[in-house]
Amino acid sequence: MSQSVRTIVVGVASVDDTDPVLPPCVALARELGATLHVAHALDRPGEEPRERLEARVRALAGGVPTVCHVVEGAATDHLPELAQELGADLLVVGATRRSRIRRWFLGTTAEGVVRRATVPVLVQRGALAREARRVLLTTDLSGVSPGVHEQGVDLVEALAGERFPDLRTLLVVQDAAAALLPRAALERLAQQELDGFVRARRPRERAIQPKVRVGCVADEILAEAAEWRPELLVVGSHGRAGHRPLLGSVAGATLRGAACNVLVVPPGAGERPAGGEADAALPLVSVA
Repeated sequence: MSQSVRTIVVGVASVDDTDPVLPPCVALARELGATLHVAHALDRPGEEPRERLEARVRALAGGVPTVCHVVEGAATDHLPELAQELGADLLVVGATRRSRIRRWFLGTTAEGVVRRATVPVLVQRGALAREARRVLLTTDLSGVSPGVHEQGVDLVEALAGERFPDLRTLLVVQDAAAALLPRAALERLAQQELDGFVRARRPRERAIQPKVRVGCVADEILAEAAEWRPELLVVGSHGRAGHRPLLGSVAGATLRGAACNVLVVPPGAGERPAGGEADAALPLVSVA
């Protein structure tokens, strides 16, 4: 295994027993032998909320090393800062807003955390990645793509249970590129490029299946996810402003529209795209 998960930070919306994100995170930390940091942000933190959170975590932990953090201010600021300070391997937040038709949507807190985080963020909508049978990764073949893709697969390997999931890497060719070449030629060229990208990655326990689609990037990612039905979707937060990653428009739309768990991987140091801008212009494709 190329990476281990030793430190997990989870943000909870409640200090009581109403937040569904906490129990699966405790179970995940137990299975991985990781330390779990449970964080809750309040306008005015005090001893009572901390004691209630500690009691809740203690009742669930059952020997799992845990640390509780109750902080003053916005979760969108404090969760990413805490994860960075701790050198966390994973930050977990829940997608906590629902529509009238009972479909999960991305809450403002979860999106704000993803925008500011410098460590991988798992936005939880269902069972955690350890139970995943299928994982859909995305790439745009940009300069940050190799590092983001490798780290994403590393985390999938670290989180996988006894059955390693099927992996598929998706490349979406933008609509505009279809005007430059016949569709069949465009798909063939994109498939060749993606095949080469996948071959250049480190060997894994299971071969990664490359897949090409043509169309609106976010729409095609969501369509592929709806058809193939992965339990986990992996995207990159594309670009940086200073030392802070930016959430690209395609990644943001994918994150908000996905029905499954989403793992958002920030670009690593030294892998920023030219100019450091989000959604940098690419000749054929753009994913995150």
